[in-house]
Amino acid sequence: MPPPRKILLARPHAFIVSEIRTFLEHAGYAPEKADSVADIESSRHGALAGAIVSTAVVSSIGASAEEVFAALRRKYPRLPVLFAGLVDFAKMQDLVRRIVAPLHADAQILPMAPATESHAGLGRENVFPVLRKEDLAPGDAAALAARIVRRHF
Repeated sequence: MPPPRKILLARPHAFIVSEIRTFLEHAGYAPEKADSVADIESSRHGALAGAIVSTAVVSSIGASAEEVFAALRRKYPRLPVLFAGLVDFAKMQDLVRRIVAPLHADAQILPMAPATESHAGLGRENVFPVLRKEDLAPGDAAALAARIVRRHF
C-alpha cells in the first residue's frame, strides 16, 4: 500500500489544525504543517499532493493569506490549492478572489456542492475549492467534501 499523499497546511489556524487535519487523515492524506513562509519556500516538504490555505485573520504563520499563496506559487506553480475558512461561501468567494487575482485572473472558486464534484477543472492550478466548517459536518456534507478533495488533490 502506498504511503498517504502529503497535503501542506500552508497557513495553519486552529480550525485547520484540529478539524481539517482529522478530515484529511480519514480521507487518506498525510497533512504537514508549515512553520513559516520560508518553510513553504524550502524543500523540506518535498512532493505534495496539494495545499490548504486558511483565510482566518490570525494564523500561526506571521503572514497574510496573500503572502502565503504567493509563496506557494513561487515554490509549487501548479500545485492544487484549497482555501478554508469559517465564513459563508459568498464572503469566502470574494476573499479568495482577492487573494488569487494577482496570479490567477481566470480563477474559478467553487463551493463544496454536488455540482463541484464533477467540475472538470478540479486539480488545476487556477481552480480553488472552498472548505468551510459546515462542510465537515458528519454525514453527507463531509462525504461530499472528501470526494471533492480527492478529485482536487
